[in-house]
Amino acid sequence: MKRTLYNTINKENEEVQEGLILTWLIALLGVIVFLSSYNRWFPVLGIRCSPVPEQPLPQDTVVLDIRDYQDADRRPVQHAQTLPYPYLKRHISTVKAKQVFLVAPDKVSRNLSIRLLRKNGFKVTGFTVLQDEGREVPVKAHCG
Repeated sequence: MKRTLYNTINKENEEVQEGLILTWLIALLGVIVFLSSYNRWFPVLGIRCSPVPEQPLPQDTVVLDIRDYQDADRRPVQHAQTLPYPYLKRHISTVKAKQVFLVAPDKVSRNLSIRLLRKNGFKVTGFTVLQDEGREVPVKAHCG
């Protein structure tokens, strides 16, 4: 009697431990997925979307266009320094001003670029997302 009761309790404890281990593994996987997607998909707070500036910005501010060279050449932004996002990390030293207005092709590039610029000591004053919808249609700025 004692032996079967002990075996039953022991099996229940093993099942509970297996359940806890599985729960912890699922929670750990969830945290890893969240952290890996945070930089890419969650917007940076405190940076406002606004239209592309029509006139030149103050001396210590630059308009930084992170769209691909082809898109930036096809639909240029006046007074902008073009440095596509894939090159930004390697050539961030070519951005001479410490304040940046960002022109991005999409939300993901915008989020990644703002975080990279802030990490390197730049102040991002605003951004716009320009989506090129074809050669005949003018570039549309989207906030959001």
